[in-house]
Amino acid sequence: MHEHAAPFPPWTAAEMAARWRANRQLLADDHRHARALVRGRPAHLKLELTNYCNLACPMCPHPQMQRAVGYMQPELFRRIIDQAAPELEFAYLHHLGESLFHGHLGELVRYGRSRGARMGLSTNATFLDGKRGRALLENGLDFLVVSLDGASAESYEVMRPGGDFAATAANVRAFFALRRALPNHTQVVVQLIATAANRHEVRRFAEEWSAEGAQVMVKEARDWAGQVSLVPLGLNARTPAARTPCKMPWTELTVLWDGAVVPCANHYERDNLLGDLTQQSLDEIWNGPALTRLRDAHLADALADVRVCATCPRLPFDHADFIAVDQLAQRRRNYLRTAEGGDPLLPRPGLS
Repeated sequence: MHEHAAPFPPWTAAEMAARWRANRQLLADDHRHARALVRGRPAHLKLELTNYCNLACPMCPHPQMQRAVGYMQPELFRRIIDQAAPELEFAYLHHLGESLFHGHLGELVRYGRSRGARMGLSTNATFLDGKRGRALLENGLDFLVVSLDGASAESYEVMRPGGDFAATAANVRAFFALRRALPNHTQVVVQLIATAANRHEVRRFAEEWSAEGAQVMVKEARDWAGQVSLVPLGLNARTPAARTPCKMPWTELTVLWDGAVVPCANHYERDNLLGDLTQQSLDEIWNGPALTRLRDAHLADALADVRVCATCPRLPFDHADFIAVDQLAQRRRNYLRTAEGGDPLLPRPGLS
């Protein structure tokens, strides 16, 4: 255990689940009753281990990102996890980079698990070699999304320029073989973002990866709240913004690699900066002036001058469902549920 961490309370799984549910109840009630100061604590964090990426995908804002590139220090990661526990249910160790490049990935997954949180990750799999795959499986990763996005070199090269289709697909197949060989509980989704370049391959993609033991998700591209044009991918314009207060400011935060905190995963720059976890505590930021002002703006539908939020469709808040379903189960369900109309190969709304 990290030398500065207090011993983790020896709660049973049932006691932890009850604590998480009570926290979700507080968050849902605070949103329902239009409270900008909330009584619950973040149930979900997105922790950007790095914003370095080796690809330049057309559906990603990484090529236009202006902020400095770096890696989250392990000490900062542990401090965030310590401050978020025990209410933190799920940490997604990914934002605007390829997390497999972080040299301490396995130990960070293990540390988060040791503090009670479930751990998830998304990867482009170009560097998913045996050493990294073993580190994920042996250190207790709960949920892995492999973003492959093509069933042929031709479509893959449109979606994942800079990658090698044959080598990456071989990496993923080797990972599934390793997963079958090692004791683990990691659930894996292989994902395709459907566009004009790869729609004709959806069924082939699903059949090939299902045969490997993967869950398959066919996903809609997201436009990062209007910040990334999807027109080059042959996709329609985004849907108009909703008029209800978004769920996100009441339930989660996104932490950039340097400790800067932004409201959600649509913030790829330091827009709407809420605080700095190298200088402030998580609780100071969670009910601090910047985030309470943002919640007030959502409640008043006064977002016209708020970057990102002004152009975002906003995520609706189903209070009863949020209370009933833990964060890992929600994420798994959102990836694995059947699309409207019952066809599992219809694209479903994109997640971060």
